Amino acid sequence: MLIEPLKLRNLTLSPPLVLAPMSGVTNSAFRRLVKELNPGSVGYVISEFLSVEGMTRGSPRTKDMMRFRPEERPFGIQIFGYDIERMRDAAAMVQDAGADVVDINCGCPAPKVVRRGGGAELMRQPDHLRQIVTAVRKAVTIPLTLKMRSGWDEESRNCLEIAMMCEGEGVEMLTVHGRTRAQLYRGFADWKIVGDVARAVKLPVCGSGDVTDVASAQERLSCGAAGLYIGRAAIGNPRVFSQITDPLNTPKTTAQQAATILLRYRDLLLEDVPARAAVGKVKQMASQMGRGNLWRKAILRAMTDEEVMQILQLAATGDDSAWKVAVPNSADDEVASCVDSCDAFN
Repeated sequence: MLIEPLKLRNLTLSPPLVLAPMSGVTNSAFRRLVKELNPGSVGYVISEFLSVEGMTRGSPRTKDMMRFRPEERPFGIQIFGYDIERMRDAAAMVQDAGADVVDINCGCPAPKVVRRGGGAELMRQPDHLRQIVTAVRKAVTIPLTLKMRSGWDEESRNCLEIAMMCEGEGVEMLTVHGRTRAQLYRGFADWKIVGDVARAVKLPVCGSGDVTDVASAQERLSCGAAGLYIGRAAIGNPRVFSQITDPLNTPKTTAQQAATILLRYRDLLLEDVPARAAVGKVKQMASQMGRGNLWRKAILRAMTDEEVMQILQLAATGDDSAWKVAVPNSADDEVASCVDSCDAFN
């Protein structure tokens, strides 16, 4: 599938298929994994969204989340918050870190984010959002982008108003997720409104929501979007980008390939985090990638890195005994917790 490149000032997003920012998911290891699995099919990757409170207060964890490798470029860092000065200072920190783009999160629907005034809550305060955008624009010379929802709810879908304001304040690319904040991740994204925004402004507008395969990508692009953000689909199918750009040569991932991919993800994680932390991340991805495979439950019950590696190595060879590997049954609560956390993306 041929998709025209997207120009973002001096950057060329080719193809304009973007690994969308996802809290707790799009760490450096995951970003690198997706780029490895989809050579030439991922035009741009973005960090997990970063709290400007943590950034400006010197949180070590937040500093770690800002790190990236050269092979991830073009690379953007997404920031969220409410305080104008902290948003401004955090944007400057993004630029100082060497990122190619700073992105403002204006769409996160999570209660813990909107209660603090960030994410989609900013769409209910357009005057305050304008001040944030103005301050951030003055603080950085790198491209500034913004991601938002269609609105707070069906009665207040104001993304057109927000888009025109952002264009006037120097935002260089917009992304619209076609759901309202009230929808969370339920129902279906409205791509008509993505097209409406694309026609209302001169800057490039990307769309987000329900892009899962080549057919849905073609349908979404037909609305007028300049690019597509792919998030949740990449957790369960990290090869989705190649399956969109080159479907004939990128068949469905087999159970053995899925296990091999998870092993590679584990290796990449161990470059950045301790083994204990890597186990949780591998489980998170396995809960989605492993659907329908016998070894999925064994992975989710595993307690150590050694157990995870043993199960996946067996699964990668096609050995059906992988799911029978003895692991403590006391991990059932952790299984449920992991599955619940990942199901929140569905």
